[in-house]
Amino acid sequence: MKNNGLQFVIDKVRYSSAENYFQCAKTTNERDRLKILTSGPGDSCELAGKTVQLRSDWESVKVDEMYKGNLAKFQQNEDLRKALLESGTGPILFTESSPFWNYWNDLILQRIRAELRQNGEEDSRRAAETREAMNKYAQENK
Repeated sequence: MKNNGLQFVIDKVRYSSAENYFQCAKTTNERDRLKILTSGPGDSCELAGKTVQLRSDWESVKVDEMYKGNLAKFQQNEDLRKALLESGTGPILFTESSPFWNYWNDLILQRIRAELRQNGEEDSRRAAETREAMNKYAQENK
């Protein structure tokens, strides 16, 4: 997910990866955002993101920001969207991140897959359950 290099645009800004968007979203000022934005996809932007002051609400919004970046990435990259939609209905396992992000990235991608597929009650239920879990996390971390 971090290093795929598939670009997308959110609010007229072009990001090089979901990780690039995510790291930019945590900043408190334009200078830091531009530093991360121009650092590229993957590990380089993650490292740049570790040097900035975090938004005061970051803990409560970070899961939603990861969702927002990934949603745009899949909406704007047809081949990637097709691969996600063809991945079935079960979990999407992550093992290369922290336990926190392995858990949330699975749920985020299941939600995006369900929202993009819109194939009946199961997709509606899965998207709603994940949305509720994300809202609960945000409320608990305000």
